[in-house]
Amino acid sequence: MKLSALRDIGWDHWDPIGLSGAEGGWRRSDAADEYDRYMQYVVDRLRMGEPDQVLIDYLVAIETRHMGLAETPATRTRAADAVATIREQLESSV
Repeated sequence: MKLSALRDIGWDHWDPIGLSGAEGGWRRSDAADEYDRYMQYVVDRLRMGEPDQVLIDYLVAIETRHMGLAETPATRTRAADAVATIREQLESSV
């Protein structure tokens, strides 16, 4: 999966700290790589057969524990959207 596609997903579907709105998108930001390792982890785990729910929980934990943000009603929705979008991209590239 291309890095640019992962960045689009991280910034457009997940983006827990709101970088997309503040920076105008990853292509014009000094923080382009902010979500790379989290999105790549999801890709790697999906390829290994990890269930979506485990990866949704992972992104929620990154947001709430690692980043220290409060869980809101949108937290799980954004994480689920990011995981589903990554899965769709992986399945369409096979």
